[in-house]
Amino acid sequence: GKLLAKARSYREIHAELRRLDQGLFGDVPPERAALERKLEDLHDWVVISVPGTAPERLPADVSVVDAALALGPRDDWWGNGVRGARLALLPGLLAAVVNTWADWIRGEAWQNTLSDLIGLPGLTATLASWTASFAAAGFVLGALWRVLPGRRGASKAIPVACAFAVPAALDGLVGWFTREGATNLALQISTMLFVLTVTAIALDLDTFRGERRYWQSRLGLLLSVYQMRYYSLQVAYLIGQIIAIITIWQFFAEPDAVPSQNEAPPDRS
Repeated sequence: GKLLAKARSYREIHAELRRLDQGLFGDVPPERAALERKLEDLHDWVVISVPGTAPERLPADVSVVDAALALGPRDDWWGNGVRGARLALLPGLLAAVVNTWADWIRGEAWQNTLSDLIGLPGLTATLASWTASFAAAGFVLGALWRVLPGRRGASKAIPVACAFAVPAALDGLVGWFTREGATNLALQISTMLFVLTVTAIALDLDTFRGERRYWQSRLGLLLSVYQMRYYSLQVAYLIGQIIAIITIWQFFAEPDAVPSQNEAPPDRS
């Protein structure tokens, strides 16, 4: 309520300052000092209203936008968790399809899937389990939102992705020593990070969902929330992840990229 209103005023005043610096106002531009005083007033942080006492203030390097994003879109950890799970469903389903393809369809695996009695049920179960796993990861991200480090969603997604990647990497290390296949591990970790990053950005956007009706598109609202410079960083970060996933996909799409361990060595005689 009040915090979100202050966060919107903060963004609008900064937009006015940018236009003032660029000389985009008319004949009577606002005074910079007046705008800066408004920003100073927005920095007050009223936790408990006690008559006769000065209001608390946010740290100098923390804005009201940062404070609103840190709390998340819902009033408690459970609400944030449920919202995170729901927002993770769509990107999670797409990532589940990729991981299921790598396990059951890539290369010659589809022949075994079609010929084995448990092939198609196993494929379906894998798709469902990965979708549930991504939704569960979105719930954990939302539930821990207020205690995770970082000021923007993309940075909050990294610790949760690491919590998934560390045991997965240890399992892959054990598989390497026991000569068991772990060829899809990099793809699974990449898709998990991507899903969590998209979910985290969606949670940031959902925090200011009340302003959606004032914007022609969600992209416009996101540009305002992230103050442009943060948005460009988020886009570059997401594009880097997509490139990594495509690279891994192309690597595993090559039938001879990862030779079978049971494949006999070539005859050199």
